Amino acid sequence: MAGLLRVITETQKPRVHKYTQELLERAKKQHGEDSGAYRGIYNQYFRMPSTGPSFGNNTRHFDALMSSDFPKGLERLYRRVVVIDMLSACASECVFCVRGLYDPHTLGTDQIGAIADFLKRDEDLREILITGGDPLISPRKLNELLSAVATSAENIITVRMGTRLPVQNPGAFTADTYRVFEEFADRFQFEIGVQVNHPFELQPEAVEVFGALQQRGVRLYSQNVLLKGVNDAAETLIELYDRQRTLRFIPHYLFHAVPMVGTDEFRTTVAKGLRLASEISGSGYLSGLAKPMFTVMTDIGKVTPYEGSIVAKNGRKLTLRTSYRLEDRLRWSPSYRLPATATVNSAGTLDVLYNDGED
Repeated sequence: MAGLLRVITETQKPRVHKYTQELLERAKKQHGEDSGAYRGIYNQYFRMPSTGPSFGNNTRHFDALMSSDFPKGLERLYRRVVVIDMLSACASECVFCVRGLYDPHTLGTDQIGAIADFLKRDEDLREILITGGDPLISPRKLNELLSAVATSAENIITVRMGTRLPVQNPGAFTADTYRVFEEFADRFQFEIGVQVNHPFELQPEAVEVFGALQQRGVRLYSQNVLLKGVNDAAETLIELYDRQRTLRFIPHYLFHAVPMVGTDEFRTTVAKGLRLASEISGSGYLSGLAKPMFTVMTDIGKVTPYEGSIVAKNGRKLTLRTSYRLEDRLRWSPSYRLPATATVNSAGTLDVLYNDGED
């Protein structure tokens, strides 16, 4: 579960579901320990975080995470969507986890009620992103949250979720899980962002889950993390996005790995991420709806780099120019304060420092 990254770092012992262990053994048996398939699983769960000094110093995936304006469990950076951090449980603990240093938690009934009440009072809001941990690991808690939102907040139309459960423990999907989507099919538009980082994770058991979700009207989209030693080669990414397209995934983000404490060995440079994104999108090997956006998660939110986005480089410190405006943040969250890494530039938008990786 999320929140255990300190334990993993201290003990140097992975915390994985037996399916993840079996998946590693399957990769070894089918392809060998020197294969990309084996490394693609091993390096996500069994290669331990560093215990030495770390250039990546984040303990949260962005700064100013929680605001006194919001109920516990709510995060907001953007106009039309809020993030609801429902629980911290996961089937397996990714050793590059952006929430791995958060305290273990589960929203209580009173907290869910406060969140639902908050949502209905904000005319800008149209969607929620339910995350954790993995919200699909607890159908009962998910049903409780959706029931509260459906009853109290008529303005919420789209419900998004982030998950790794189909590739970490597909056997966890039961009739109770699918019943949640059936019950609210006429009330919400469901979109699930699935994090798959290597094509070997797309085993038949996972594919069956994806199909079952889609049969219940769920739209699937991909959120993948660029990880050194897992998928930082064009041929691996091409295979991954090609497979996802055949499974009717909508391509979304290819994330640069966030500079979390202890994860330096997982992080490429931003420049390499840009090269790979250009290569897989412009080589002719991927076409149509298979191409992701390379994106960086900074202290002030997601930034998709375009020409002119990187305005300065000082060693491994990049300065990224964004289109975010401080006045917007203050309108959505009156107690918002800029993190120390961000400044207002002459154009009135925000610049932010970002720790680069190494190739």
